Amino acid sequence: MKLLPTLALVTALLLLGCYSNPTSVLGTDAPLITTSKNFTMKEGWQESFKLISGDSTEVHTVVASHILSNAATLRIDSKPVTLTIGSTHSVSLNGKTVFLTLDSITDNYARFTISLTPQVGQPSQGGVQLLQNGAACSNNSACLSNHCGNGYCCTSGSCCISNSNCSAGECSTTTYNCSSITLLSNGSRCNSNSDCLSNHCNNSYCCASGKCCLSTSNCASGETCNSSYSCIPTQPVYTALAAEQKANSTVAGMLLGRFSLIFETARQCSGGSNAYKQCVPLVSVREEKVSSSTFRVIYSYSFNGTGCCANTDVLIITAELTTNATTTQWIDTTQTSSLADTMNSSLSSNCVAALPYIACKIS
Repeated sequence: MKLLPTLALVTALLLLGCYSNPTSVLGTDAPLITTSKNFTMKEGWQESFKLISGDSTEVHTVVASHILSNAATLRIDSKPVTLTIGSTHSVSLNGKTVFLTLDSITDNYARFTISLTPQVGQPSQGGVQLLQNGAACSNNSACLSNHCGNGYCCTSGSCCISNSNCSAGECSTTTYNCSSITLLSNGSRCNSNSDCLSNHCNNSYCCASGKCCLSTSNCASGETCNSSYSCIPTQPVYTALAAEQKANSTVAGMLLGRFSLIFETARQCSGGSNAYKQCVPLVSVREEKVSSSTFRVIYSYSFNGTGCCANTDVLIITAELTTNATTTQWIDTTQTSSLADTMNSSLSSNCVAALPYIACKIS
């Protein structure tokens, strides 16, 4: 009954043999390469293999020292070899040449082949394997493109396999060239200061300084995005209505409001001459804008009757809304609280008799 679990364990171990063991002992059961041998290794793993050299058999090691998504660096007996997927590089081991080909990289496992001859279909020159773009090189003739720059093969210029190989710009994983970066203008999305023409990336956008934005929605409450793509404090919008409300709340403004009610009462007198009633003034208000935050609020007497007195300004209140300050200028200095008390008392005792004295005299 114990035979089946044992067989299952042996089978599982045999299946796992398709992957190199990261803890293999150097030389122990190392495969002898007579034509080629496939390896599948993870970063940091080490494997050994044997080669026949003359009358003796030598043991060599291969270490997967660094694995990227499209390239891997292997160390053959401490000799570093950097390969991109599909590229081949030759290594001399005590006078015997082997060829390393990176076949694929999947889930951080690098699958590569060590062979005694160049792989079928790989270009060679004089029996020496020509390197694909992205492979490590020492001279132009080693590359299929006939260009070795910055220690790697590519078509021209400075070659690379990662951004760290480029002194400026970034590495293209398609051409293996260092290409310059187009700097972004203000308002463009960015990841770092170096992305921006202004050398300032903030809030994921480029701008000259401060907090950057594309629209006001990218700014905090109380901020707005200006034309330079920077968040600035929102400037309050000052209106003539706000200035009028501020003027009406002053002592002088409330006094004119009181006169307006007295005049309305006079016009509503039961009985009395309509001629007088139409010549009781209306208190009208108009605003003149001095600046974005300063308004002149002007109180005037106006009349419905054609034969009444001319319209006249009575009071000017200047309201500065940024500081909430007001300045009062009386034009008709007879409009006092005492006069308002007298008018109100007269209307209360005898509205019809008070009406001629409140109305503008008819010529």
